[in-house]
Amino acid sequence: MAITATSTVAMVREKFPQAVVETVEFRGEQTIVLLPEHLVTVCAYLQKNLQYAYLSSVTAVDWLERIPRYDVVYHLLSLTNQCELRLKVRVGQRGEEHPAVPTISGIWPGANWFEREVYDLFGITFAGHPDLRRILMPIDWTTHPLRKDYPLTGFDLPEPHWGGQVPYDVDPGVGSQTLRTPYGRELNESRSKINPGQEPGEPGGEKRA
Repeated sequence: MAITATSTVAMVREKFPQAVVETVEFRGEQTIVLLPEHLVTVCAYLQKNLQYAYLSSVTAVDWLERIPRYDVVYHLLSLTNQCELRLKVRVGQRGEEHPAVPTISGIWPGANWFEREVYDLFGITFAGHPDLRRILMPIDWTTHPLRKDYPLTGFDLPEPHWGGQVPYDVDPGVGSQTLRTPYGRELNESRSKINPGQEPGEPGGEKRA
C-alpha cells in the first residue's frame, strides 16, 4: 500500500490509539494532535517505519486564553513517499512558566536548533535536549518575545538602549521583564570604549584616510 499523509493518520490511529487526541484534515493537509508523553514513540515510528526522514520545522503557537496555552508544531516530510504530515502537542497549564515537551533531537538531529528557537522565543523547554540555551536573543535576556503577553510596541526606553533592555540596576518603570540579570555580560551602551573614528565592522580603531 502506498504511504500517504492520509494513510499515515490511519496507521498512527490504529497503532497508537492511546496517543492520539484528535486528527484534523484541512485543505488537504493532515494533522495529528498527540499527548506529549507519546510524542517520541510516535515520531520514532514515523521515522523508522513510514520513512518520514526529514523534519522541516518545529515551531509553536501561543493561544493566550486557552488551557493548555501552547501548541508545539512539527512538520515532517517523507521524500520517498512525497507526502507531508503535521504533528501537534498541547502544553502549558495555568500559571506554568516553562511547560515541557520531550526532545526529538535523538530521532531527527536537526531538531536541536529548532527546539532551541522555540525555547528562546516561547519559553517552552524540551526535556532531554543536549544543549538547551538561547539561540536568537542575548543569553541574558529574561523573557520570551513571541509570547502573546509580550508588549507589541516594545518599550519606551531612553537612548542609547538599542537592544531593548536596560542595565539591571536601572528601573525605567516598565517592569522586571526588560531588565538584564545581574549575572549578564558587562554593558557598554554608551559606547565609551569604542574609538569614535572606527567604522562598524572594522577590526581595529584606525580612522579611515
